[in-house]
Amino acid sequence: MSEEDAWPPPEARVRSALWQAEGHFERREYFAASSALAAVFGLAGEDEELVRGLHHLAAAGYRHQTGESARARRQLAHARSRLADYPDAMLLVELVEQDVQS
Repeated sequence: MSEEDAWPPPEARVRSALWQAEGHFERREYFAASSALAAVFGLAGEDEELVRGLHHLAAAGYRHQTGESARARRQLAHARSRLADYPDAMLLVELVEQDVQS
C-alpha cells in the first residue's frame, strides 16, 4: 500500500498530530507532544517546517523537565528559528519558554 492510499490520508494525520500536540503542550506533556509530531515526519508537505519546529519545542520542554537546562535552551532556539514564519505557534513558544526560563 502506498502512502497515497493510506487511510486516514496524510493531510488528516498531520492535522490530527498538530491538534494532539497542541493539547499536550498545554498540559506540559512534552514527551507525548514530541511523539505525536514525530509520527508525521515526512508527511506534512509544506507544513513540514512547522512540524519540525514544534518537535524542537517539545524537545526543549522535555529537556527542561529532565534537568538539562543548556540543552533545553538550545532546542528552544532551534524551535524559535523554525517557527519564525508561523505567528500562530508563538503562544506555544512562549508557554514553553516560561517553563525553560523558570
